[in-house]
Amino acid sequence: MKKKICVQMAVMMAAGSLISVPVLAEESTDTSSLEGTLTIWSWTDDPVYQIEAFEKAYPNVKVEFTQIGQDYDVKMQTVVENEADGPDVFCADVKTLKNYIEADAWENLSAEPYNAEETVGELIDYTKEVASDAEGNLRAVSWQATPGGFWYKRSLAKEYLGTDDPEDISSMLSTMDGFLETAQKVYDASDGKTAFIPKYDDIWTFACYSERETPWVVDGVFQMDSYVDTYFDICKQVRDNGYDAKLDAWSTAWYAAAADDSLFGYVLPTWGMQYVIQGSAPDSKGDWAIASMPNSYFNGGTYMGIYKKSENKELAWEYLKFVTTDEDYLKQYIADKSDFPASTKVVDEVVADYADEWCAGQNTFSFFKEEAEKIDVSLVTKYDDTINNLLNQNVELYVQGELDKDEAISQFKEDVATAYQSILVE
Repeated sequence: MKKKICVQMAVMMAAGSLISVPVLAEESTDTSSLEGTLTIWSWTDDPVYQIEAFEKAYPNVKVEFTQIGQDYDVKMQTVVENEADGPDVFCADVKTLKNYIEADAWENLSAEPYNAEETVGELIDYTKEVASDAEGNLRAVSWQATPGGFWYKRSLAKEYLGTDDPEDISSMLSTMDGFLETAQKVYDASDGKTAFIPKYDDIWTFACYSERETPWVVDGVFQMDSYVDTYFDICKQVRDNGYDAKLDAWSTAWYAAAADDSLFGYVLPTWGMQYVIQGSAPDSKGDWAIASMPNSYFNGGTYMGIYKKSENKELAWEYLKFVTTDEDYLKQYIADKSDFPASTKVVDEVVADYADEWCAGQNTFSFFKEEAEKIDVSLVTKYDDTINNLLNQNVELYVQGELDKDEAISQFKEDVATAYQSILVE
């Protein structure tokens, strides 16, 4: 997700400006009575759109926004660790979310005066679960949910599989065996010219939290789940059989593959359409669809919390409630951004009539709604991003033939021990 953000501006320039001012109802006397200055920090420019709408709804509130570059988390963690002055509200990618929660950086939104269950309780369950502390207290909220699927090209599906219907493709991909069998069909029908997925590690995207039985770390001890061995085997099979295009995510070639026949589809969540497909293949409108996979998954997501040192907590809370639950705002946000909100109430109101023109009228909101309900975040820990990267680095060595499987797994464990010297790795 961080890499996605780093290239976001380039994609936006290619696709044209994605930011527009929402048209909201006239502000009420209640919102007019709130006044003050609010500060927000983020590494993305997502708050720009939100702030324009919030300031329109709350005309006596001024929001000062600071966008920080790639060293965002370093700066934010320094502020938190030293309990220094900082913003009233700050953002975190889902990959770093648990770090801030465990550091007790954000207000407890489940407690008074926030009473989160009464005020933002309508948010999709998994977004609340992943943003809660060990005691189940909500510490941050997200305006978006990011369930994923398999975005594929309808024209290639018709040619190679005989159907472009999302239900048919979902049925083909409902198991890992079916996924691999379908990849083989595409390879055979295209004479090896069309790869099924960009790279073998896309499999980890949907299998990471669904196939493992234990989190990476339990009570300070590293857990080598039995699925890791299986994952090594699957990745080798994918590479050896030509199912992947050998494309690293976020590379120029990875983007470009959206516009030609070299790639069948992408394993990406909700934002895949907006930030990858539309900007990379502007002439492909109507040639896409999304199908479910062997496992339901989420990928990415930006969360916001109220910094404990904030002196404007009332304003901060009004902002968080606005961007996550205000119906008029969120409906306009959907129209402008084609993003999938975390508000179940808003999703339920728009889902029946939703049709994505980029997907030939497919109701992608209905798809995402169903997938979001299946997501399990019980294995999410603050260690995941680093350990997942170390895993795939060593899978790469195995797939490339530089290490055998046992050597690669042993190296993986050594790398984890080096990265986290406080963790026992047996």
